[in-house]
Amino acid sequence: MARKIIGYTFIVAAILGLIFSLAGIVLVWTVRTPLTKNLATSLELIDTTLEATSSGLTVAGDTITGAVTDLGSIENTVQTAGKGIDDSVPLVETLSTLLSEDLPQAINATQTGLGTMQQAAGTLESSLRLITSIPFLPIEPYNPEVSLTDSLADVSQTLEAIPESFSEMESTLNTTKGNLVMLTAQVNIIARNISELKNSLYEIQHIFDQYQEVISKLQEKLNSFQENLELGITITAWIFTIIFIWLGIAQVGLFTQGLERIDHGGNETSPNLDEPLPDDHLEDKNTDVDELPDNSE
Repeated sequence: MARKIIGYTFIVAAILGLIFSLAGIVLVWTVRTPLTKNLATSLELIDTTLEATSSGLTVAGDTITGAVTDLGSIENTVQTAGKGIDDSVPLVETLSTLLSEDLPQAINATQTGLGTMQQAAGTLESSLRLITSIPFLPIEPYNPEVSLTDSLADVSQTLEAIPESFSEMESTLNTTKGNLVMLTAQVNIIARNISELKNSLYEIQHIFDQYQEVISKLQEKLNSFQENLELGITITAWIFTIIFIWLGIAQVGLFTQGLERIDHGGNETSPNLDEPLPDDHLEDKNTDVDELPDNSE
């Protein structure tokens, strides 16, 4: 009885295994086409995304290249301006020295000369008045509206205010000189910052180039995978089909074992009485018959 149960169990398991194998084969070849299409669509979407990313990186790289070029021009301009400002400092120093020392000395010397000339003019004008006052000389009397002495005195007096004006200008120039020095330092700082920014943009551009290279390699691998996609899925489907066929063949063996166990189990529980007994049993029966006592005597 136990062999029959095991046999039926084997048969049921074999039938289920065969159903599973057939279902697996059908499922594999049913799923193959839509799976191929879905994977192809996904790969196309990925390829489009990579292409858009590559285009964006190209645009960003071109923008950075333009920015680097512009920054280079600005850096040169700032450096030129800084050099011009730095070169202006000696000029301002020269002007400051001229206003604070040279020009006041020249004015003082001029005022001294004017004083001497004023004395000489006073003597000359006195002589001219005396000469022109002589009667019977055909010379008009010397009597100008403004005498030379007064004119020279006015000029000397006018020159007295100039050194003070030069002193104020010198103070302004000294302030300008300090401002120019500070401006030169600030311009140099700006030029250095622009240079650092340009170097940073160079590094970013290098990183963009590396990303472009990575994207190019990914696109190459993706295109190769797309070309071999259908063949790979077909090969995979055949591999699963062979596995399911092998599994189905194994179920046939299991089914046969189940039938054998059922047949043997039936022979053990109900032997067939119509079958002839073996010769050994016949000999035993004949022996038993011979050994029986003879009742006829």
